[in-house]
Amino acid sequence: MSKPGPCRRTQQRIVHCSPEEREAIRASARAAGKTVSRHVLDLARADDGCRHRLVLSDEEQRELLDCPRCVNGFVRALRQPLPEYGGLTLPGVIARLSEGQE
Repeated sequence: MSKPGPCRRTQQRIVHCSPEEREAIRASARAAGKTVSRHVLDLARADDGCRHRLVLSDEEQRELLDCPRCVNGFVRALRQPLPEYGGLTLPGVIARLSEGQE
């Protein structure tokens, strides 16, 4: 007769959260058809770098840098004098046109 295998002991862990968060966790577990413990454990095990990246890709970093550059270029263009309008900037031309419509 073989000996029974080692007993798998589980330990309880406490998670501190607000009542609203607790209810959201319970509802999410219920919707998944799991106990709260199983649902939380499954989510923790599934939390990997491929699903929830903590860093930006090279392309995302470039996009993030390009956006302020575009805005900066636009602002610089607004400050450039327009010779065809007597050297006024675009905001100056708009202001002059607005004055004539009042």
